[in-house]
Amino acid sequence: MLEFDKDKKVFIGCMASSFLAYHTARQIYSYIRSKSQEWVPIGTVKSLHIYPIKSCKPIELFAFKCTKLGPVMGELEDRAFVLVDMATGKFVTGRTQPKLVHMECTMNDGLLEVSVPGKPSVVVDLKNVVKSGQIIRAAWLLDLKQDGFDCGDPVSKLLCDFLEVENHRLIYYKADADLYTERTCEPTDDWWNNNPVPKRKDDSQFTNLAPFLICTDASMRDLNEKMDKKIDIIQFRPSIEVEGCPAWDEDKWSELRIGDAHLETMAACPRCVMVTVDPDSAEKSTENQPLKSMRGFRVAPEGSMRKMYLDNPIFGVYAGLVKGAYIHVGQTVWAKYKPSAF
Repeated sequence: MLEFDKDKKVFIGCMASSFLAYHTARQIYSYIRSKSQEWVPIGTVKSLHIYPIKSCKPIELFAFKCTKLGPVMGELEDRAFVLVDMATGKFVTGRTQPKLVHMECTMNDGLLEVSVPGKPSVVVDLKNVVKSGQIIRAAWLLDLKQDGFDCGDPVSKLLCDFLEVENHRLIYYKADADLYTERTCEPTDDWWNNNPVPKRKDDSQFTNLAPFLICTDASMRDLNEKMDKKIDIIQFRPSIEVEGCPAWDEDKWSELRIGDAHLETMAACPRCVMVTVDPDSAEKSTENQPLKSMRGFRVAPEGSMRKMYLDNPIFGVYAGLVKGAYIHVGQTVWAKYKPSAF
């Protein structure tokens, strides 16, 4: 009997060791396989956009440089400015002030020119803004805080008058000024069902989450087929629009190469009421579109993603930089794939 118990224990130990070895081998195989995936040409760059002030009218470009903080072209930097409600200490965007999508801006020789319909434009000298050293700390999603330089009274008055509000200030995030931020993006495993999430840290300026947002025209067409009133992809405010791939192909991308630029996707993009703002009328959809249509088929699947994103539908993917370089419209986009969470 004692000998039988001993043999039983040896057998159980062998089985456990075999299972552990098998599981470890599978993990190693999966890792090697994921690292040896081929790059697949999936389409081309259709359009590129920079939004210098958060929620402003986009500037469409032929080319921009992919940097660690996001798209840059000359003096134009993506989401380098944001309006702040000093009463709440929060960012102000088109979610609560849809008229902001009609705000336009240019940058030349260190001068930011801001214009809104029906009012003379205002020019802000950014050298003087930084020299003055007036810093405002404001918060955005999850109440995470970030500093920026106060851009002064004239532009504040312009935007307050335009929006018919009081005590709002425009702030500027200067990339090399070592400004305080709690908004470093660090992906966690619950951001994507059944897939490893890249372990990385990314800062951006005043984006919602990550330096780059990428969408596809095929997904836009598929969504439009499900709605009575068609909308333009600019309503989703992508940095990079890709054409030539199937609808929702972006759900499966793990990495992208465009020319010498190399990006790594880190999260799906959950959509909020901002996408209901019509860029032409600067008004929200009375029917809550396109969110209403998207909730019928683009809500995150059950699992960690649903807990993370709730009923916010998914459109597009966030990405961070692996290698910086200029990209331009018409370039081939190459991708590595992972399993779709949908």
